[in-house]
Parts: sequence; structure tokens; C-alpha cells
Amino acid sequence: MSITSIEQLKSIESWSTRKTPVVCVNVIDETHDVKTFQFRAKEPQLFHFKPGQFIGIQLEIGGEKHNRSYTIASSPTRPHLLELTIKKDPEGIISSWLHENIQVGSELEFRGPAGQFNCLDIESDKVVLISAGSGITPAMSMLRFWCDQAVNKNIVFLHWARTTQDIIFRRELSLLDFQHANCTIEVVCSQPGLTENWLGRRGRVNKNILLDVVPDIQERVIFCCGPDGFMDQVKQSLGQLDFNMENYHDETFDPGGKKKAKLEKQQAEQQQAPEEAVKLFKLTLKKSGITVDVTTQDALLEKIESTGVAIESACREGDCGCCKVRKISGDTVTTNDSGLDKQSEQEGFILTCTSHVRSDVELDI
Repeated sequence: MSITSIEQLKSIESWSTRKTPVVCVNVIDETHDVKTFQFRAKEPQLFHFKPGQFIGIQLEIGGEKHNRSYTIASSPTRPHLLELTIKKDPEGIISSWLHENIQVGSELEFRGPAGQFNCLDIESDKVVLISAGSGITPAMSMLRFWCDQAVNKNIVFLHWARTTQDIIFRRELSLLDFQHANCTIEVVCSQPGLTENWLGRRGRVNKNILLDVVPDIQERVIFCCGPDGFMDQVKQSLGQLDFNMENYHDETFDPGGKKKAKLEKQQAEQQQAPEEAVKLFKLTLKKSGITVDVTTQDALLEKIESTGVAIESACREGDCGCCKVRKISGDTVTTNDSGLDKQSEQEGFILTCTSHVRSDVELDI
């Protein structure tokens, strides 16, 4: 359906469903191994989300189901289309499939949006967006969002790419830097090579570059996204600058090291009680009228799926919150529940993808 009048525009529904059928309307080659896919909802609908959030995609490839989460690169200020900018991983099943198969007219189903890493829930007057590689996507969503609204905010955008050929959104970054006086954009190439006379900064992230580009970094809120090793280097550099890490946020979906702390605690408990054997309990799905055996090693989501009961899922790592189910009774433990908001937690919900039983458990599904 094409939009031809204000009345039709007003009749479009907001993005409020967990599953959204979409159709690809454009494919942009950003670099040699990065593409931007633009999608429109099959039924007239506006995409409302928080800049920095992600959606889930489930695909069946070679008879096997695969789930993957991708950060939204577009801005909610342009709600008619949703953009995913995806780097092709030679060893990645889904990214390779998307690059090779998705074209104009292709249809998918999105699940979400989800994610607590976003710029709407965190107040800031002065910010630094730090990214590397395809980690630029949530930062770009935030940057576009702020620039579209001409917000009264001082923005520094600091991005690392391997070579000049790997700079995603290169032309757009230059344009935004030129058009917005409150926005400073700096691209650093770690290995620019000799293919282009690169006049910009070179090298890997370190405290000297951060302090040189952002001398008032102590006064800013930082949003960071990139490979784990890159983010470790950023945090190490910030530590050397005595930066207040309460003002640091990244897309590990693990604020304050909660996931790491839980894993370390579990590992310590296992070391203290290595003789503990795998135990068998009962899992009851109340609404479905099903009771099955479940061990302490089984992820509840996989066990529920094995019964044939329909349940939402996306990231399968505890980050998105799609697979939450209310626990009626029983004891469970989780390796990561960062995708569970406080209200849901208070109402008794758990994330089935990262939860394991420690007794007989009954779920409201």
C-alpha cells in the first residue's frame, strides 16, 4: 500500500507487535563486505523504537533454524523504513545468507524491538559515541536521531576502521560533520595502508587519542559499541584517565559487569561442589497442559521448544527479553537476565533462554 494522503499517514499503526512481516525495498553497498538493507512493513506501520535497540531475525537455512539479533541503524525520526547495516562474516551463516539472498522484494519477519542500550533512557548534554567496525550501527542510529531533531547537545563521534575501504557511512559522516556545528566526527584508521593518502588519525584506541579528540571527556556520557577486544581497550584507556564508569554504556547488554559477575559466581560454586551430579526435575507448562522431565543443565527455552509449544525468542542470550515467561513456582537460576526489565522481574517473569531449573518448576505458558 502506498501512502498518498495525510489521512492514510494518520491511519498507520505504531510498531507494537512482536512479530512484524517486512519487505526489502532497497539494498545499499556500504563497503566491500557491508550492506544496508532497507525494509518497509508489509502492512502500513510506523517503526517506533529507541536509538540503539535491535531486532531479532529467525531464518531456516538448510533445514535448521537460526536466530540472530541486529542493531537498527536507522533513526526513529524516519519511521517509515527500518535499516539494518550488516557486515558479512565469512564464517557467519546468517550474515552470509542475508548478503547472498536478500534483494528488493525479499520478505522477512522481525521480532522486537528490544534492548536496554539506547540514548533515550540516559540523560546527557555532552556525549561521546565510540565505535569500531560494524559497531557503528547503534551509534549511527543515535547520531541520525539527534541531528534530525537539531538537539541542543554537544556530540563527539569517534569511529575506528581498519582501512579507508572499511569506513562504513563515510560520505554521510562527512556530510553530518559539515552540516551540524554541535557535532564533531573523527574517523581513525588502524591500518590505512598505501591504497589511499589518508590524512586522518591512525592507530588503535588509547588514552592519548581519547584525550586529544575529547579533552573534556570527564564531563561526557559515553556510548560504545564494537568487538569485545576493542571495548576492552576503550575501558582500559578510560581507566587510565580515571573516567567515571557510571557514565559509560556499551552494547554488551551487561551494565556494571553483571553477566561476568554471575558467571564467575557460578564457576566458583561449581568448583566448590564438583561432585554435584546432574539432577532431574519436572517442568510444567500450565496453559499448555504439558509436564516434561528437565535436567539442571537444560535451557528452559530449548526444552519448551522441544514440546512444540510456541514461544517467542530472538537473541537466545538473555539480552532481548523476547522469551520471557512468568514463573508460577519453583527455583531457577540464570546466566544473564539483562533483557528483563525491573517491572517484569517484580511480576515474576524469567528469561527462558538463559534459565535453568533447581527444582520442579511451573511456568505460565
